[in-house]
Amino acid sequence: MNERGARSKARDDIDVLWDDLGAFVRRLRTKRNDHKLTPSQIQALGHLDRQGPLTAKELAKFERVTPQSIAKTVAALEEQGMVTRSSDPSDGRAVLVTMTELGISTLHEDRKKRTEWLAEVIDTECTEAERDLLLIAGRILRRLGQDASPASASTSEESLMNP
Repeated sequence: MNERGARSKARDDIDVLWDDLGAFVRRLRTKRNDHKLTPSQIQALGHLDRQGPLTAKELAKFERVTPQSIAKTVAALEEQGMVTRSSDPSDGRAVLVTMTELGISTLHEDRKKRTEWLAEVIDTECTEAERDLLLIAGRILRRLGQDASPASASTSEESLMNP
């Protein structure tokens, strides 16, 4: 196979991977609790859960969306009682977004339901080797989804095998 044919095959393989990831994400989304939150709202709550209170600007950066887009997400979350907004004590012009108890419990219940489904489907549908490959693939996907830096670009095979 010539170089052009190899590139074309690689592109076809990437297209299939893209479709596979999309199918998985769509199925996973059906396993969420009936809380009426959008995927963007769940992701924003997830960032707040992992990072703690964030300014709207920081949250937009984590979400890789515009400040206007995150403002809509935060407003919807606030309307549902999932977050509160207040002035940032270190910068009175900035808005600090904080999860409420309802936001925390809603997110944790959602994660629990999806985790239980995923654990069950992996246990019933995958061999042990496939399970291990999925976990490695997850770490690779996380790395690919993060901003590149010279230090993170030299990840060794061993680090993928042992988190």
